[in-house]
Amino acid sequence: MSGSLSLFKQVSLSLLVLGLMSIVSDVSVKAQKLKPPSTLQMTQSSDTAKNQGLQQKAAQVINLLSQKKYDEVRKLISPVLASELTTAQMSEIWEGLIAVTGPVKQQLDSRVIPTVNADLVVINTQFDKKTDEFIVTFNKEGEVIGVDFPTVASIEEIAEIVVNSVSANNFTRARGYLHPFLKTEIFPQQLQTSWQRIQQENGLFERIVSTKVRLGSSVDKSNVVIVEAEFEKANRKFFIIFDENSRIIGINLVQ
Repeated sequence: MSGSLSLFKQVSLSLLVLGLMSIVSDVSVKAQKLKPPSTLQMTQSSDTAKNQGLQQKAAQVINLLSQKKYDEVRKLISPVLASELTTAQMSEIWEGLIAVTGPVKQQLDSRVIPTVNADLVVINTQFDKKTDEFIVTFNKEGEVIGVDFPTVASIEEIAEIVVNSVSANNFTRARGYLHPFLKTEIFPQQLQTSWQRIQQENGLFERIVSTKVRLGSSVDKSNVVIVEAEFEKANRKFFIIFDENSRIIGINLVQ
């Protein structure tokens, strides 16, 4: 009897141990399910949420432009840019675009390109006559600091527009043709300061004398437009460098 009782105690003890092990195991599994995500997971989740927010804001900007609600667009861009960009200027740029492409039919998809100083949202857009891309540039505070429109002019025309724009003190329009990366560093005020310095050294701008295009090789794919401009004191040449997408990546003034 005592042997049976002893065996019963051993069996009971074994069952108790197994039960405790089962409970501990179950708690461990639940703990694993409840433990906070790793730093990498949290970062990825944060980046995803941030990118979605940027994409939504960029889409809103394009929607408002297509609806010609320029005052609403100005509320979404950075205060620095809004102070320089008028509704009349936005209307001029937008009307010039859709005169060539036709109105926007729909936004197809978008992607975010992060950089050191900014985040670019590229929106693939279907117009009535073509499909092309907008690029909305955000600073690290999430403010819109630039909107790149599809290129509808030749690089020769763009170079002349830029020179004529700065000569007419329309620095915001001139900045619009810069590459998105340059927009993160150069604002209308910087263009104004540079132009004032050029005129202090050469006198007031008078006219564009000539424009010449030098196409790049198949290797570097950079094209240069040389704009000779007449000032009061002398003629000067602007070397305006374009990438393969007709965006300005550099401007040099040659004496």
